[in-house]
Amino acid sequence: MVDREELQRLARMVDLNRQKMERIEEQLSKLEAIHQDQSHVVRAVRAIPDEGAEKILVPLGSGVQLVVDVQPDAGAVVDIGTAIQAEMTRKEAADLIEKRQKEISELIESLKQEFDSSEQTVRSLAATFNEGVATLEKETPTPEEPHPPEDELESITEDKPRSRRRRGIGGELTLDD
Repeated sequence: MVDREELQRLARMVDLNRQKMERIEEQLSKLEAIHQDQSHVVRAVRAIPDEGAEKILVPLGSGVQLVVDVQPDAGAVVDIGTAIQAEMTRKEAADLIEKRQKEISELIESLKQEFDSSEQTVRSLAATFNEGVATLEKETPTPEEPHPPEDELESITEDKPRSRRRRGIGGELTLDD
């Protein structure tokens, strides 16, 4: 037998899992943007020839770019964590960023699996909730439905199927309860 408290617990679990899915989607969106940004950086760094280049545009942000000449031995400064920056060769910088990209790709895949798992949990809980509501509606007589006399019962069942009446305001169970 399913009771209202159990249905409310299921509804809360559905809501919590949906919130978790929303947080995962936000994280995925941010990580995918970082991954894409890193791809642009790797391509740009690898595009600079070993012998250097003249008049390369270096974006500073807000639509501003700086025109620079890159010397053959010019390196790159990379944030290696906690706002600590290290100078390294362009090749080392590109390799480090590609390594970070692989780590982010693995994290993205892990989050996608967690999202899929949460989605399956939500579906399962929602199905259980709906079954519980249907069971509770069958077990609980509704005072709003008058019982017709026996002779009218045959005519109702023969003419058209009876629709289930829902409880009034405050008595109806939904996933939001």
